[in-house]
Amino acid sequence: MTAPRPFVLHEIRGPVESQSPDTITWKVTRASGAGPAVAPSVRLHTAVETKESFTLRQWSMRFERVTAFGVAACGIGLVAALLVARLVGPAVRRNWWVATMVLAAIAYPLAFGVPEPQLFHTATTTPRDGGGSGVRTWAPGPVLGLWLWYVLPVAGWWFSRRLATGGPPSRRVLAVSGVMPLLILPAMAGSGTVPSPAGWWLLAGIGALAVTVTLAMRHGGGRVGRRWAATAGMLLWIAGLTYWVGHSLSRPYSGSALAGYEVVALLVCTWPAAAWLTSLVEPALGRTLYTGDRAGCFSLLWLVLMGPFLAADAVEWIVGDAYSMGSPFTGYVGLPFCLMTVCGVILQLVYLLRRGGLRDRGRAMEPVGRVLLVCAVLMALGYPSLRTLTMWGDALAVLWAALGSWLLIPVGSGVTAAKFRRVEKRSHAPFMSRWVRTQLLWDTRADFQRASRTALAEDMPVPDFDDRWKELDVPGRCGDPATRLARAKRFALGTSAGAAPGKEGLLGALFMQVLVLPWAAYQLLFAEAVGTDGSGPFALEEISKLLRFGHWALYGFVFGYFYALLRGSTPIAKAAALMAVVLPAELLAMIPLTADPEYALNPSWNDMAVTCGVLAGQILVPCMVLGLVWEWRLARAAALKWSQVRNFRRLSSITVPLGTVLVAAATAFATVVAGAWAQQELQPPPGSPSPSSTAPAQPVHQPAR
Repeated sequence: MTAPRPFVLHEIRGPVESQSPDTITWKVTRASGAGPAVAPSVRLHTAVETKESFTLRQWSMRFERVTAFGVAACGIGLVAALLVARLVGPAVRRNWWVATMVLAAIAYPLAFGVPEPQLFHTATTTPRDGGGSGVRTWAPGPVLGLWLWYVLPVAGWWFSRRLATGGPPSRRVLAVSGVMPLLILPAMAGSGTVPSPAGWWLLAGIGALAVTVTLAMRHGGGRVGRRWAATAGMLLWIAGLTYWVGHSLSRPYSGSALAGYEVVALLVCTWPAAAWLTSLVEPALGRTLYTGDRAGCFSLLWLVLMGPFLAADAVEWIVGDAYSMGSPFTGYVGLPFCLMTVCGVILQLVYLLRRGGLRDRGRAMEPVGRVLLVCAVLMALGYPSLRTLTMWGDALAVLWAALGSWLLIPVGSGVTAAKFRRVEKRSHAPFMSRWVRTQLLWDTRADFQRASRTALAEDMPVPDFDDRWKELDVPGRCGDPATRLARAKRFALGTSAGAAPGKEGLLGALFMQVLVLPWAAYQLLFAEAVGTDGSGPFALEEISKLLRFGHWALYGFVFGYFYALLRGSTPIAKAAALMAVVLPAELLAMIPLTADPEYALNPSWNDMAVTCGVLAGQILVPCMVLGLVWEWRLARAAALKWSQVRNFRRLSSITVPLGTVLVAAATAFATVVAGAWAQQELQPPPGSPSPSSTAPAQPVHQPAR
């Protein structure tokens, strides 16, 4: 039997049989030469969907998310600007610092959204959405995405070329950077998306403005202006072009496959990040790569960056049915930022280990340490993405880490503390012996002062007292006795005892990871990933847990590698300085997950207090223990007993480091007990109706709608 041919709308004829508010039923007759007439019923169901208009609360929530993103971008841009300013040299340091901060600050207004004029005529009607549903969620648009994944990597690639050649990028580099986005136009035309007249006029205006700026700088900008005229004009052209192209990439998160021109856009707009990271491999390794090695590195990074998107679009089972990829330039897709952060951390570690010799001086080591500390804070919640950077707690944590890095590694400490880094092992023992003797004289002089009061009043001659008092004076000529004692202490306990910074950094990372292993392993095995938007494609959930597990090792590496540069004169003081930066950052990142209704399923101030108390203990204990271990190693390197360096008979010698640990642990334990007691007291009597119990607050993996 032949199956009936499906209905065609223009063949339907017949009166309306019944009608309701949401259903219309026709009794239709379709006559066809292929068979007899039939009289089926056709029902048309309608569903009306209404969207709530923006309210003041929804606008405030969007403003909160965008502002949090701006705060995080400011912190990241700050440490990046310090690194750039240190690399370019003192002559033009201020100009490059300002330029870097401007590039980072532009992302803030772009995050609010830009006007979307009708620049393109599409063959099909597609909702122009930023990438998310619901009016309460901020959805990053493609203009911001192209700024982050194209403009900033291109600027970074040009800066790397400047460091390698000492001048502006070549014309070939500028031409490739400016022409590549135009390759999207043929693919767009093939898909039926063509620029409107307004779009062509805007593109022509952008080109005219770029040419005008280039000519103005070439003829009226002096010697520096002539050198950088083409670079400035091309950067302006690329910024305007990405704004223009971004309006063709707006599409919602749906299950549909990527359009053809979006695949081309993915290929075109992801190569700058791969080129930038490839250009950083040579300075990290300290040698010039062969052309084949450079091409292989670029191809690998490019494939890792764009491959999962194309594979997920072609093979649905790679990411599962529940996840809708949508456009890679919109929304909270975390793969590009995560990849760049992880590759950046690896390159920094390679560079620091290569320049980790005892007498090696790297001009970028000091600012690289600040960037590494910020990267560790970025990984405190797992893999970094726009999703986590829009959480106000994580954004404030990044900003605090950027500002606290100035406190931990003072500006210029690479020069002022260079002599402490170059202390050899054979010089460490005399410094330790001098400090032990000086400390003994200081304590003995204080005891002599207290004991001689009665002797002076009875039978001790004043000349004998003067001679004895001068003999017990702290050796040295510069400054008062307290200053000379502090100087001797820093030369004894403020150096690495002749060990290479690279080796010390690895030992610090190992010690810190071992100290935090119990709770870090618990989070790795049982805690859920944060900020994965309800699904983790590309194994991002597993990557998030691994990064959260390993970010403690970065704290220990910073402590060990930059030990001589850290603020403080003793291991305990330096560990306390590290704790003063890490503790607020970790607490700020955790507070919204337990107390903010937007990120916690069941917000609770009691859960927040318990979580913060336990987290404070988890940070205080390893930091103080790491400082004590470092002090023991310094004493052992000088062939001294630890009791000679730290007098355990004195109460203050024990209470200063260990008292902090015990207080932190007791506070965390008391907070847990008090919270459990309060929960029991708040339970209603048996037999009475009780409201639904409050479950422990858990992170919300999807933005609030």
